[in-house]
Amino acid sequence: MLRATITSIAMAAFALILARAAVAEEVKCDGAIIAIDGDTVTVKDMTKQHQMKVEPATKITSAGKPVMVGDLKVGQKVKCFCDKKNKDSMMICTSMEIMRDTP
Repeated sequence: MLRATITSIAMAAFALILARAAVAEEVKCDGAIIAIDGDTVTVKDMTKQHQMKVEPATKITSAGKPVMVGDLKVGQKVKCFCDKKNKDSMMICTSMEIMRDTP
């Protein structure tokens, strides 16, 4: 009986974790970097600004080669894919491709 109860609780917790992960909305943005503040990058597209957190797991590339967050510069054109948990939370950048460097 105890084993069945523990198994049921574990399965419910696992289902809750999966449900929370599925709630994340993927956001795509193309634009220019207008601000970099530590691990927060702001990208402006044609209509609005997108503020996102760049984490160690974020895949950042330029010409198909990996680069570090320290290589990002204001003015660079980028294409980003981010996860947004809800409307009040900051987006988490999952991947960023530098499209064109500017001097």
